[in-house]
Amino acid sequence: MLKFIKNEIVFSIALVCAAITAFFNPPYAAYFTAIDFRTLALLFCLMGVSEGLKDSGLFARVSTALELRASNRRRLALFLVLLVFFSSMLFTNDVSLLMFVPFTLMIMSRENADEGFVIKIIVLETIAANLGSMTTPVGNPQNIYICSFFNLDAPSFFTAILPYSVISLVLTTGLLLLMLKDTRTLEKAEEEKLSLDRKKVTSYLIFLILALFTVFRVLDYRLLFALEVLYLIIFDRKTLMRIDYILLLTFVCFFIFSANLQSIDSISRALSSLMSSHGLETSILVSQVISNVPAAIVLSPFASSFQDVLLGTDLGGLGTPVASLASLISLKFYFKRTEGQKGHYMMIFLISNFALLALLYASALILG
Repeated sequence: MLKFIKNEIVFSIALVCAAITAFFNPPYAAYFTAIDFRTLALLFCLMGVSEGLKDSGLFARVSTALELRASNRRRLALFLVLLVFFSSMLFTNDVSLLMFVPFTLMIMSRENADEGFVIKIIVLETIAANLGSMTTPVGNPQNIYICSFFNLDAPSFFTAILPYSVISLVLTTGLLLLMLKDTRTLEKAEEEKLSLDRKKVTSYLIFLILALFTVFRVLDYRLLFALEVLYLIIFDRKTLMRIDYILLLTFVCFFIFSANLQSIDSISRALSSLMSSHGLETSILVSQVISNVPAAIVLSPFASSFQDVLLGTDLGGLGTPVASLASLISLKFYFKRTEGQKGHYMMIFLISNFALLALLYASALILG
C-alpha cells in the first residue's frame, strides 16, 4: 500500500480530497453529472494514440535521425529541445519527456558530457514540454478539460494561446543559447536500422486527427471512443493494457472534489471572488501547489472567463516540480543517475522555471 501511494501520490491525494469534502456534500446521484465523461474519453483516446506511436518505433527513428544530423553538442541540444517542444503539441508533454529524456541521457553518457551540461539540457527539455504542450487542445490534459468545460471553438482557443506559445518558443531557445555553450564535435553514432511499423503509425495518426476534430465538437466523442476501443481490442491489446487508468481515476476524484467544493458556500464564495478579481494569478499560484491539471478542474467552475484559467494553468506548469506532473517524469529519470547531482539539478530547475514564469507573466500583463 505504501509503495502504491508513493508511486501514485497525485491519485492518493485526489482520493483523500474527494473523501474529506464528501462529508460536506455526501455522495448522491448528481456525482455522475460532476464527472466529465467527454474529457475522460478524450484522455483515454489520446493516451492510446501516444502509447501506440511509442510502440511503433516512430519516436526512436526521429531521435536517431536528429543525432546523425547534429554536428556538435550545442546543436544537438537545440534539436532535442525543439523536438520536445513541437512533439508535445500533439503527443502531450509527459509522453514527449518519457520518450526523449532517456534518449538524451543515453547520448550524453556516450559523449561523456559533464554533469552540468546534462542537467541543463534535461531542465530545458522539461520546460519545452510544458510550454510547447499548451499550444494545442490535445497537448496536455488541462487544455482538453478546459476546451470541454467552456465549449471552446478553435478560433477562441488559438487566439488566446498562440501569442504565448510564440513567446515561449523564443524564450526557451534564447535560454538554451545562453545556458549551453559546449560546441564540441559529436562522436557520430552509427546509423541503425530501426524497425518502424508503418501501419501502426498511420492508424494512430488517423486517431490523433479524429481526436482533434472531437475536441472542437466536429465529431462526437462517443464515436471516437467506440472506434478506438474496438481497434485496440482487435489489433493492439498490448497498448490497451498500457493506458494509464490510474490517471483517469485521478480525474474522476478531482471532478468529485471540485463538485464538493462548489457545495461549500464559504469556499465557493472565496474562490469565485479570487477568480473574478485575480483569475490569472490564482490559477498560477494554485498550480504551484496541487499541479496545473487539478488546478484547472477545481478552478474552472469559479472562473468568469476561460482565458484566465487556460493561461494561468498552462503558464503555471512552470515553477515548482509539482506544478506540472510532466516535470516529475524528468526529475525521476535524472535522480536515478548514479552520477547525478540532485541539489544542482533542483537549483537549475527552479531558477530557470521561475525566471521564465516571471517573463511570461509579465508578457500576459502587457498583452492584457
